Amino acid sequence: MKQTNHTLRNALMTIASTGIIIATLAGCTKKEDENHAAKFSGTWNGTASCAGGSGGTGSLVFTATDNKTVTTNYSVGTGSCVQAKTLTGTANGNNVTFPTVTLTDGCGLSYSLSGSGTISGSTLTFTFSVNGAATGSCTFTGTK
Repeated sequence: MKQTNHTLRNALMTIASTGIIIATLAGCTKKEDENHAAKFSGTWNGTASCAGGSGGTGSLVFTATDNKTVTTNYSVGTGSCVQAKTLTGTANGNNVTFPTVTLTDGCGLSYSLSGSGTISGSTLTFTFSVNGAATGSCTFTGTK
């Protein structure tokens, strides 16, 4: 009989310990990710200055697709070869990065694009580079 009480006591202790561990872990839930992408989402109006090309005034539109993912549309090619593409970047704090991707226009010419941007106050500064069938870099500065 003593053996049975000892076994029962150990089983109850194990169950109680497991319950405490589970309750502790349940309290350690991961905080929902901060929405870094939201601050980039919208239409930014401003000017671009370009090395190896012309600049001017215009708009840059970013769309937040989740807390860290930002997309923007970009066209590659010229004339009848132009094709619209969607670029995907990652926002972290006040920075957004679009890693290098290779895109092909409607005539089969390849372009490598990359970009990065920073928000300071209410101003976005975004720099992107194109290499391949066309080469150049531009820096866009704008506000929403």
